[in-house]
Amino acid sequence: MKKWLLLFLYALIFAIGFVYRDVLLNWLSSDSPDLLPFMFLAAVFLGLFPVIPFGIFAGMMGAKFGPFWGTLINWTGSVGSAFLFFLFIRYGYQKAGRDYLTKSPRLALFTRAFEQNAFIAVLFARLIPIIPSPVINIYAGISAIPILSFALATAIGKIPTMLVFAFLGDQLFHNAQRSFWTLLCYAGFLGLAYLLYRVWQGRSKKVKAPS
Repeated sequence: MKKWLLLFLYALIFAIGFVYRDVLLNWLSSDSPDLLPFMFLAAVFLGLFPVIPFGIFAGMMGAKFGPFWGTLINWTGSVGSAFLFFLFIRYGYQKAGRDYLTKSPRLALFTRAFEQNAFIAVLFARLIPIIPSPVINIYAGISAIPILSFALATAIGKIPTMLVFAFLGDQLFHNAQRSFWTLLCYAGFLGLAYLLYRVWQGRSKKVKAPS
């Protein structure tokens, strides 16, 4: 009964947020610096209830508050919402999580990596955002990965993407030409992260190979 009540509350909050998304968007667009502390809460809220795409919100934070505060707000919201979602699954909705994962593509690759090292798998899944974040949260929630390991891997892995969102938001309004170089640097970073992932996979296979 409690599980259905929580699901109902989640759906209700999402529906209210969706209906009033224009009001929320206008509030987020306000120029008042006094709203800065509330943006951290708004970031967590939109991470859990994406009535406005988080990428749009993250870019707005970079444009409004600059790269430093924009990144901090985005990172807090992304990590905070991922952690809450993880706890939500682990302590109440593991069966629903398993049912959801059976419908998710690209899971075989993540499963192999997770079996080798759960912390590294979550870290690379965050650094190279190919697998949707909810899938990572659910998979980790139904697994035996320690809470601290999940939180640390998520906190580290979310930094680059949130940094890019904030920089792009700031540059689009102040120096759009730099956006190209930001995207180029990010593409280079993704390539390097993928290379490191392949190296790690190769070494893991060698360690597990029979002598």
